[in-house]
Amino acid sequence: MDKARNLFDIVRSQLWLLPLIFSGLAALLAILLISYGHLLGPDVVRGAWWLYSGEAETARQLLSSLLSGLMTMTSLVVSVTFVILTLAANQLGPRLISHFMADRQIQAVLGLFIGTILYLILVLRTISDTLGADGVPHLAISAGSLLTVICLMALLFYIHKVARLIIADNMIHALHRDLISTVGEVLPATPPSHGEDVARFAGIGEPVALGKVGHVQVIDYGALTRIAAEKDLRIDVAVRAGQYLLSQGDHFTIFSGAGGDGTDIDDETIAALRGCFTIGLQNTTAQDLEYSIRQLTEIAVRALSPGINDPFTAVAVVDRLAASFEAVQQRPLPYRQYHDDDGVLRLIVNRSDYRHMLNTGFRSIRQAGADQPLVLMRIAARLADLAHSVRSPDQADALREQLAALEETVEKCHSIEQDQASMQAYLSETKTVLAAVGTEPASQPA
Repeated sequence: MDKARNLFDIVRSQLWLLPLIFSGLAALLAILLISYGHLLGPDVVRGAWWLYSGEAETARQLLSSLLSGLMTMTSLVVSVTFVILTLAANQLGPRLISHFMADRQIQAVLGLFIGTILYLILVLRTISDTLGADGVPHLAISAGSLLTVICLMALLFYIHKVARLIIADNMIHALHRDLISTVGEVLPATPPSHGEDVARFAGIGEPVALGKVGHVQVIDYGALTRIAAEKDLRIDVAVRAGQYLLSQGDHFTIFSGAGGDGTDIDDETIAALRGCFTIGLQNTTAQDLEYSIRQLTEIAVRALSPGINDPFTAVAVVDRLAASFEAVQQRPLPYRQYHDDDGVLRLIVNRSDYRHMLNTGFRSIRQAGADQPLVLMRIAARLADLAHSVRSPDQADALREQLAALEETVEKCHSIEQDQASMQAYLSETKTVLAAVGTEPASQPA
């Protein structure tokens, strides 16, 4: 399932896929209307005012004019797209370009323009002077005119769409929506059925390197568990989705037999285990929740740079991150141990936890906004809000670590006494809330 979602994420970010589908549909429509449009008969054509009823030469001139104008509009759309991508890369970060490219509405507009151009070309090449009055594909020419009008309306929609999409608050909202969706996909709905109290397997293991360079996109834990059960192995996976790997390293360790005696594993089994790891050129959201968090964090860090100096955008990111972490608190963490059908522990894996997520979200913003009282106060306020919804002592401890780092940052912040007093007040409130929830933490969700 994770591999399918990973493939879907990669395909979705391809700008050419939807235009290619639209082009195929446009070509099919042109063939159908050219082949069967004449079945309407001349009486129907003359009786319907909205159908083209002229001769071949007039039809050729009409389609040529439509094609020329449409190609000009398409050039405008492509030019606007490149301008928007350039502005987005400069203001929001180059790694967010993939979000623009994955937008279904943008892909649909480009596909509509390219598909209509292909349609007009196919219809235009069938019109010649040898066609009689009844041989002109009247329905196909009328459909071409309708598609051109639709493209004109789509141009207005496209300009409105990209103008709103480049606004930082709208981009932050879109990324937050995607992050909430990723939380629901990556984090399990129920806690593990087995207790997770074993840190490592006992015995001497055989470390294995994946032999590839790149980002870990997906680890098929189900397949690893099946192979381990078939070969009576126990596997300690040291890497996790989102990490960048070199070709060599102790990426996972194999323990053979019930006692982990370190018996040599055959090359075929090792190759099968390596095949459970998907390594790519970029991160995806299939199993990497921190990737979506980093996308939001990048906007805030770039907004706090001296060249942009926009703390209000950073504050908006902090708010969305806090809302996302609140959603994370309501669900169990990803499973760290996997058992076979007989209940035997086969995998111990490395997965991101709540502490890592908080660090990924707030650490860089706190560092970049060390001299921005507005940003520091907002982080303190959101930590207090998150303290009200903690579900475990680990979550409360993670918030305390963030609060301690924030206190140290506030002490070194160059600001006037009034701002210092305001920040200390927020910190005191947050410590009070955390002290209260630390004594009686809420129970884990069922």
